Amino acid sequence: MKITSVEPQKRNPKRFNVFLDGEFAFGADEDLIVNRRLVPGKVLDTSDVEKLLFEAEVGKLMEKMYRLWNIRQRSEKEVRDYFRIKNYESRIKGRDQVSQLAIDALVETLKKKGMINDLEFAQAWVEVRRNSKKKSIRAIKAELFQKGIDKEIIEEVTRVESLESSEEDLAKLALEKKMRIWKNLEPKKLRQKAIEFLLRRGFEYDVAKEVVEKTAKLV
Repeated sequence: MKITSVEPQKRNPKRFNVFLDGEFAFGADEDLIVNRRLVPGKVLDTSDVEKLLFEAEVGKLMEKMYRLWNIRQRSEKEVRDYFRIKNYESRIKGRDQVSQLAIDALVETLKKKGMINDLEFAQAWVEVRRNSKKKSIRAIKAELFQKGIDKEIIEEVTRVESLESSEEDLAKLALEKKMRIWKNLEPKKLRQKAIEFLLRRGFEYDVAKEVVEKTAKLV
C-alpha cells in the first residue's frame, strides 16, 4: 500500500487525512505525521498500517485530553476514570469502546509530554485548595487520595512546615465571611454554627474550637 495523499482537515488543520492507494485510510495528528514520516509515495505493509491505526487512535484521544487540560491538570487516576466512565456509557449505547491498550498507550504519551505528573498535580491541588477554598490539611489529603495520588506524595505535599498558612490562620480566613453573616446570632448558637462549619471544612476539633473562641470575641 502506498500513501497517495496527506491532506489537512478542514475543521482542524493540525490533523490530517491519510489516503492509501487513492482511498481515505485514517486521520492523524501532526506528531504522527512527522514522527512516522507519512508523506506521499511512502510504501506501507499491513503491519505498518495496523500500528499506524493504533497510534492514530491514541492521537485522537489526545485531542480529548487537551480539552480536559484546558480546564485543569489531571491525575493519572482521573484520566483512567474518564475512559472507564466513557466506556460504560458507550457499552450502554452499543457503541465502540476505547481499548485498554489504547488507554495505557495514551497514559504513557501523556507522561512523556509531562501532562501527567502526579507530584506536580498534587502540589498545584494543595495550593489552590489552601489559598482559594481554605481547605484543611485533612480535607486535602482525603481529596488527593480520591484522585489516586500515592500516599508518599500526599505526605510530601501536605507537610505542615512546607505550607505557607497554618491551620489556625486558614481556619480564621475561612470563618471570616460566615462570622459577619452570623453576627446577630446569640453567642452560643454562633459558636456552634462556626465550629460545625470548620469541621465540615476538615479542620480538627481543637483547631476549630480555639479559632472560634478567639474570633467570637471580636464579633
